[in-house]
Amino acid sequence: MTKLLNIAHRGGAGLWPENTLFAFDEAARAGFDGAEIDVQLTRDGKLAVFHDFRLNPALCRKPDGGWLTHRGPLPLIRDLDYAELAKFDVGRVKPNSAYALIHTPRHPRDGERIPLLSDVIPAVHALRKGFKLFVEIKTSYEDRTLSAAPKKVADAVVEELLRTRFIAGTVLVGFDWSALIHAKRLEPDISCWFTTRCRRRVRNPSWAGKFDPAKFSGSIAEAIRSAGGDGWLCSLKQASPRAIEEARRCGLRFGVWTVNHKREMRALAKLGVDAIVTDRPDRLAALD
Repeated sequence: MTKLLNIAHRGGAGLWPENTLFAFDEAARAGFDGAEIDVQLTRDGKLAVFHDFRLNPALCRKPDGGWLTHRGPLPLIRDLDYAELAKFDVGRVKPNSAYALIHTPRHPRDGERIPLLSDVIPAVHALRKGFKLFVEIKTSYEDRTLSAAPKKVADAVVEELLRTRFIAGTVLVGFDWSALIHAKRLEPDISCWFTTRCRRRVRNPSWAGKFDPAKFSGSIAEAIRSAGGDGWLCSLKQASPRAIEEARRCGLRFGVWTVNHKREMRALAKLGVDAIVTDRPDRLAALD
């Protein structure tokens, strides 16, 4: 990874319906360097590609075309079999919903279903051999009841990557560092970039897997290095010359999420970051 990687967030959520095979295929065809993808474990042990821990009523349409409605909390992904998830159409965002203000694809596509990781890997590999998947192990560090256990999901992800021989094409990312630490111990050749945001509302300190930055004089980069990480996937608000210098000092790659404006893209490119995760990879590709 010697060049700035253009990584399509959720497949390019500003262009195509997020986390769909259509989005990942289009990102690969467009020549982008890779895609960020969210994976969760279903009740029957499948690695479903979906961002939210619960079904999202602004994304999920029923077989009859009606938007999902539900009294009370919507079902968790972890409590559904994949066959149940596969019934929903996720090819567009509900008009006038709060979600639509942030995540409206320019090119919706009816009939798109929630894919499996095992669907995505061969699809993008067939289209573009060097296409990278930044696979986020999606587990809840704030409330462990919302998702499968981090080690269990990491086990399933590593097993799938080994089965499909896609270790070299993958960068594992995630806010739940315990999952990344476990994955790295299972398969040391997997590249792991630890993800951060500005503030954590943590009920369960297990997220850091004994590598809380507070134990390293507040140094996030030093904590990641000590945990065996290969990179730091930093939020845009956290990205700074000082953070990049700290990462370099610790021998880490440095990526930034989610960057959608050209001015910010240019600034980060000048700072020498290794990867930019964006809903609009077309804008990054068009920078002069």
